[in-house]
Amino acid sequence: MMIAPFFRRHLRIISQLHAAACLLLCVCIQTPVAAAEIEKIPLLVRELRNDQGEIIPVKDDIRQLFLYFEREANVSFEVRYYPMTRLLNNVKNGEGIAFGLSKNSERLESMQFSDFIYANYVWLVTPRTRQFTFNHIDDLKGKTVGVIRGVSYGDEFDQRKNEAFRVEEDTASHVARLKKLSMRRMDVMLFGARQADPNEVHALLRHMQGVDKSHVLDASEIDFTVLNKPLRVDELHFAAPLNKHGELIKRLNLAIARGKKTGEITRILSPVK
Repeated sequence: MMIAPFFRRHLRIISQLHAAACLLLCVCIQTPVAAAEIEKIPLLVRELRNDQGEIIPVKDDIRQLFLYFEREANVSFEVRYYPMTRLLNNVKNGEGIAFGLSKNSERLESMQFSDFIYANYVWLVTPRTRQFTFNHIDDLKGKTVGVIRGVSYGDEFDQRKNEAFRVEEDTASHVARLKKLSMRRMDVMLFGARQADPNEVHALLRHMQGVDKSHVLDASEIDFTVLNKPLRVDELHFAAPLNKHGELIKRLNLAIARGKKTGEITRILSPVK
């Protein structure tokens, strides 16, 4: 008769230990989930505008690239568009991280950069009747070069502008810039694109003109050419302040490395024709 209470006590103890073990297991399972909570962060992107001054959202391939990095780096982006000068200031002030910045000496003093994501070619566009041979930056001597305000085209260009040649800074509306080129407000304008073939770049600019319905194109506006050699090839990165978002940059670097190894980044940026 004394055996039953003995077993009942032990059964209660075993039940209590089992419940405690289950609780501990739940805590262990839930802790990694909490640690993997998605990080939300502003993604600062240089704004482009049409000839009416309206912001042009990023193209679908770049949007798909953002989705890739969100998935692979466990982050959620809030895309914010800014003119380049304001974008750079906001990155330095810690608002978020920037997408699509190239490195130069000035930026490296206040920013950390991810590995490069993809390359952009900086092409020279001139009126067809005033094209010239370009091999080196010295070939720009005495010319007026149209650039987007706040954009860097490399240390050598930045150091020599307004000395060997003059720059005409303007907004990021490429159609408006082509109009200024036709009006001889500049001798040559710089245009960044992923395309490595100048003929494809010419077709891209003509497409932009065709899509923009803000005014009727003058014949001189479409009479332009893209020189055969680009000014430079820019490697584009994510960028953050030196003392912030370091862990996120590491995760993005892993995602960049995976995307290059698997070919996913190339697939996203090179849609089937």
